[in-house]
Amino acid sequence: MAKMTLKVPKAAVSMQEGTIVKWLVADGAEVALGQIIYELETEKTTMEVESPFAGTIKILGQVGTAYKVGHPIAEIHTPAA
Repeated sequence: MAKMTLKVPKAAVSMQEGTIVKWLVADGAEVALGQIIYELETEKTTMEVESPFAGTIKILGQVGTAYKVGHPIAEIHTPAA
């Protein structure tokens, strides 16, 4: 298994941080590549964020908390290739 880190994405040039509005999957759930897994609020919009990997998710980020761009908010443990 490989551990892939999911970080707050930079959705706009001026974006400095984002707030997790809602996780759409449970901690420990299996997620698919491209599956929408959480909602992120920025200064200008709320967006749905897809999983860049398939595997088992370990949620690190808390709902209602603002995180700087690039801050780790989850890990996805992928099956060995």
